[in-house]
Amino acid sequence: MHTGALVGPEPIAQGELAVFAEGDGALHFEASVATDLIVGSAVKHPHALVLGRYSVHTSPAALREGEANIVRLGRELRAQGRL
Repeated sequence: MHTGALVGPEPIAQGELAVFAEGDGALHFEASVATDLIVGSAVKHPHALVLGRYSVHTSPAALREGEANIVRLGRELRAQGRL
């Protein structure tokens, strides 16, 4: 929700993110006040994804490697006085 509020089974207020169930049906919204909202959709990713704290990867090994690189880069930036 950018501004305003939506009513429904659970109200959605300004600043909140709503995630809807997977499906191909229509979405119906009812605003309780003047409202601006942003709706995004995408094709489901064809592979199982592994969620990290800051990133998404295609395997647990890729997640470990990515997070290790983040740690390494942080150390390098601190050593250079850039962080």
